[in-house]
Amino acid sequence: MGLVLAVVTAIPYVYAYAVQPQGHVFIGFFYLGDDANTYLAKMRQGWEGSWSWSNRYTTESGPTAYLFMFWIVLGHIAALAHLPLIVVFHLARVGAAFALMAAAWLFICHFIRDRGARRFALFFCALGLGMGYVIQAFGQPVIFGNQTDTLDWRMPELTAFYSVLALPHFAWSGVFAALGVALTLKAIDRGSLWLGFFAGLAWLGQASIHPQMPILMGGATGLALLLRPARPRGWLAFVLAFAIPAPYVLYSYLAFVGNPEVQRWTFHSKNALPPETISFFFAIAPQLLLALTGIPGALRRRSREDLFLLGWLVLLAAILYLPNPAGDLRRRFLDGLYLPLVVLGARGLYETILPRIRGLRARRLIPFSYVAFAAVGSAFLVLAPLAVASESQYTLTAAQYDGLNWLGSQPSGRVLCMPGVGLYVPAYSPDTVYVGHYDETFDYVSKTQTALDVLTGKQDIVQFTQANEIRYVVWTVELGTPPPAALGPPAYDTPNFKIWRLF
Repeated sequence: MGLVLAVVTAIPYVYAYAVQPQGHVFIGFFYLGDDANTYLAKMRQGWEGSWSWSNRYTTESGPTAYLFMFWIVLGHIAALAHLPLIVVFHLARVGAAFALMAAAWLFICHFIRDRGARRFALFFCALGLGMGYVIQAFGQPVIFGNQTDTLDWRMPELTAFYSVLALPHFAWSGVFAALGVALTLKAIDRGSLWLGFFAGLAWLGQASIHPQMPILMGGATGLALLLRPARPRGWLAFVLAFAIPAPYVLYSYLAFVGNPEVQRWTFHSKNALPPETISFFFAIAPQLLLALTGIPGALRRRSREDLFLLGWLVLLAAILYLPNPAGDLRRRFLDGLYLPLVVLGARGLYETILPRIRGLRARRLIPFSYVAFAAVGSAFLVLAPLAVASESQYTLTAAQYDGLNWLGSQPSGRVLCMPGVGLYVPAYSPDTVYVGHYDETFDYVSKTQTALDVLTGKQDIVQFTQANEIRYVVWTVELGTPPPAALGPPAYDTPNFKIWRLF
């Protein structure tokens, strides 16, 4: 299944690289490309040798922070292997396909005994998506005063398939969650401190992606332990597992509340939750509806494993919908949600639904049919990009691509450009942009208008660049005005894309 996921999710990318017209370069992303370029920018900081992150999408100064460690480590790997950042990005995605299936199988086997149910759970986990296409088919209507959205197309963390297809950190977060849960529960049951130690490493890996996730996992495990106590060594194994990531989780919290740059990034985010309820339901409908059939059995048994699964879902719902200090970070607790849902769904299907069906052929057909039904959205996500692979939003012109690489060869500095170019600058160079990303640029809307006014001659460009310590100015033909003559001849000069180096 790992190989299947790796091959299938590579199809749109390989196709896009193959069909680009002459003079254009595929940027390497189809899904959430704005965010993906910011991850390349974080990787680049690791590639440059840094172990801390600074926000290069805004010019406001602030101390660096040891956050986004997953991406920074990938950047170091790229430097050691002498590979382009985009190659390592996709290698991480491909590696996640194999790792996620292996970890998911370990997770599934820990909770499910029946081999048929295990196989169903694995296929369902690997291929299933939501039913956001229903909302899309109705034009994303307003329901009960709320605008609906196709969340399963916009939030890769909701499903394993989309996580592997789009952004590898979501897939690897699922890997660490599956490993952490299975190892922690085994460590508690056996009283094994060694298993607790390795579980702690898994939780530390997940904390390197989303530091708050071990809090949810620790809460669900602690709840299960309180209701089904273990031997003293089991408690010690539990404490050890979550003590290992605790210092980094605490550091991350202090960074979020005490670092001005991180605070600006956090509270400027547009990912506020809870999600719109109708949209969220359709986004996880195949998983949730089947999981509901497995919950009664879990409530009857109330084993430690059952209580953990239920505790995970209950605590997640509380984080999403009850007032709490998580704020805009609540979305980051959705990682790996598909894991408890597919386990409960497989149990419900094989313990409750199939035993009531008499025909052998029907009992064999239903699991296959359900996976096929859930995979409709996944097939769309793979096939849809093939029709738009050469559109401008997924490509750069050769002049733009070469210009960005030219910037990467120059001394670092601040760059003035429009956000369409600014999105790529920190991913291809060591520079900081005045405006570049809707989420990471502080005061994005105002800065976008200011950049437009300066670059089109409505404000004095020389005075602005001096006041804001701008080293590079980028002009593109899309501005619709002549290049700024006051800056003299450009250092990088093509008819439609020019860069001035001011000092």
